[in-house]
Amino acid sequence: MTAKSPQPSPAQLSPAQSYAAHASGLMTSTLLGFVGAAGLMAYIGAENGAHTLWNPTGAAIVLGGVAVSALLAFRLSELAAAVRALSAIFHDNDSVRQEVEQLVEFARRRQKAQVREAEAMLAGVSSPFLRLGLQLVIDGAPINDILHVMNWRIQKLVEQETAQARLFRTLAGLAPAFGLLATLVGLIGLMAGLGSSSVSEVGAHMSVALVATLYGVVLANVVFKPVAIKLEQRAARRAGRLNVLLEGVLMARLGRSPTIIADVMAEYLREGTDELHGAH
Repeated sequence: MTAKSPQPSPAQLSPAQSYAAHASGLMTSTLLGFVGAAGLMAYIGAENGAHTLWNPTGAAIVLGGVAVSALLAFRLSELAAAVRALSAIFHDNDSVRQEVEQLVEFARRRQKAQVREAEAMLAGVSSPFLRLGLQLVIDGAPINDILHVMNWRIQKLVEQETAQARLFRTLAGLAPAFGLLATLVGLIGLMAGLGSSSVSEVGAHMSVALVATLYGVVLANVVFKPVAIKLEQRAARRAGRLNVLLEGVLMARLGRSPTIIADVMAEYLREGTDELHGAH
């Protein structure tokens, strides 16, 4: 049996490795989900005839109704932020290994009393959160002040990203409602012309009534709800990783050894550990 090579700690990663870890690839689960949804809809269309699943009146009522309600319920800035957040469900690039490497190097220079070199590092720190924390360390801010300021930043990020997820959950509740509205419109048209309508006209009204309900259910359960769940998971994951950086900043402020900081950060970032049995 071949022994597994040990994983490098954040302090041992080269800049190129850190960048690669920080800019990881597409989120496979999202891609598989969309491919699966497209396959499911293609199968349904093949079984029933693709033309039977398309109804412009029903689509206009459902999509238009959701859009109008979103505009009435949210500010344009909130809608724009939610649209920008959509790209996050396709990428899993929330690694903080590069930031941990910078934190450890900062602690190393500070331990060697290289104050100016430590200050010069701040310009190369891309994370505003970490840059603020290191600046507070350089300024000699009390521990309680660092905790207050940094925890406020974390809470602000969580509130912003939770609001984006909440927007999509709201849309998930609206889509079936407008599907029902389109169903009522189709039934009203059907009943209004029941005595004089031809079979084709009755079929058109029934198509609006039934297909629009399908649109609402698919939008809610295949698009809006999954997006909301992914954004909620992302917010929790990012908050956890910011807390890891905060712990590192506090250790640097207390003058802990860079080696200890690197080891602690590596342990915090290790995912999938079963605390009871130790399995991954």
